[in-house]
Amino acid sequence: MNKFEKILLTIFFIEIFIGGGGRLIDFGVVSIRQVLFLLLLIAFVYRIIKEKAIFNKEINTFFRLNLATIGIYLLLFWFVISSLIGFINGHPLGAIVTDFLRVSYFLVYFPLAYYITGSRFSIHRIITLLKYSAVAVAIFTITVSILGKTVFAANFDPFYQFMVMIMNDDLFFRPSNSVFYKSHFFVLIGLILSLNDLLNKKYSKLDIAILILGSVSIIWSETRGFLLAFMLSVFMIIILDVKLIVDPIRGFSQKVEKLIKSHQFIRKLIISILVMVSVPFMYNYMTLERFEVTTVEEVPAENGENSVQPNKQNTDKAQPEVNDVSVNARMEFISASKEILVKPLNLILGTGYGAEIAGRITGLEMSFLDILIEQGLIGFATWGFLFLVIYINFYLAFKKGYKLTTLDISLMAAFMGILLLTNINPFINNPIGISFFLVLLVYSQCMKDLRIKEGVQ
Repeated sequence: MNKFEKILLTIFFIEIFIGGGGRLIDFGVVSIRQVLFLLLLIAFVYRIIKEKAIFNKEINTFFRLNLATIGIYLLLFWFVISSLIGFINGHPLGAIVTDFLRVSYFLVYFPLAYYITGSRFSIHRIITLLKYSAVAVAIFTITVSILGKTVFAANFDPFYQFMVMIMNDDLFFRPSNSVFYKSHFFVLIGLILSLNDLLNKKYSKLDIAILILGSVSIIWSETRGFLLAFMLSVFMIIILDVKLIVDPIRGFSQKVEKLIKSHQFIRKLIISILVMVSVPFMYNYMTLERFEVTTVEEVPAENGENSVQPNKQNTDKAQPEVNDVSVNARMEFISASKEILVKPLNLILGTGYGAEIAGRITGLEMSFLDILIEQGLIGFATWGFLFLVIYINFYLAFKKGYKLTTLDISLMAAFMGILLLTNINPFINNPIGISFFLVLLVYSQCMKDLRIKEGVQ
């Protein structure tokens, strides 16, 4: 691996981690993310040709057949089929192309499968880049939110227009003037990783910065899906810790005794439970901040019965009502999807890319529902297979003697949280989520292959 490739990979990951939707820098119709995507593929193909390694599976990962590679090929094949189905169904060509190009990002799996190793571009380097990027995004979003809430609160519109312009429509302001940025996704991941490092007493000053700044940034983003994903990730960390502690012990009572005597685990469990308990309160806070709250009170009607009238003033009998348009929109998507999936052919094959759901062609807020509608059960099952491969690889490595590290547990827990999150906020089927997915897929495969090569039984 030469210097150019190292620099290219560093820029590639930094742009993914802090670049939001990927269009902060445009070169006409091409974005910086697309340029880096093409450069990485070109650099990798050039290396294969230069080293005459077309049939060398150690370098040419296109020919390296394993569960992950087979799953990627199946998925890429079905992307093409979904595009053809969309064209046959008369969907807008522009929408079909957009959908296909978005998921074609899976092609970077092949260069990443070569570069991500301990001797080339290690997972630890990637995680370090992610953590520093998470701090940068947290500082940026907190600063923008503070300015919106204070300095520009009285005359917010010019500030809003300016920020939207320089960020290329990648910032989303809440009614409270707080801001959501797509790279909050990696702030969440960094927060999960740093929390587990802290709980295991393996933290650094960078982890402390992420825990403080990242928490404020996530809360102010008012993205409730982040809270649910964070809660599930913490719960997953506890489950995996229990597995590691009790796995060598035989007998249920002995396992329980081992857990009780593990003071570090008990302390970690208590802190984790406190974190999870706080999530519902934060969820309620975000709901009230994001959506208009009106109060209603019971007033006597002319016929003597009580009726409910809206009232902006709080009274003893007033009850708050929240117009949660976010949930309402998702329920509308679900209802519209049920009508589409009634047809067996649509359920099995999907309706193809560019499909319209509840009046939307793009921007469906639920990734798994989007996948099911456009790619059918076949595509949905292929995605699910690749998700499972990550956990299967870690499990097989563990069974062959590999000792799971704090980072391994954090990554598996974070990915479980992401799978929940993408049902609420669409991440997994766009480059932001795909990149994290592929890094985990490659890393888990490396762990499994390493144990096989070492011959550990």
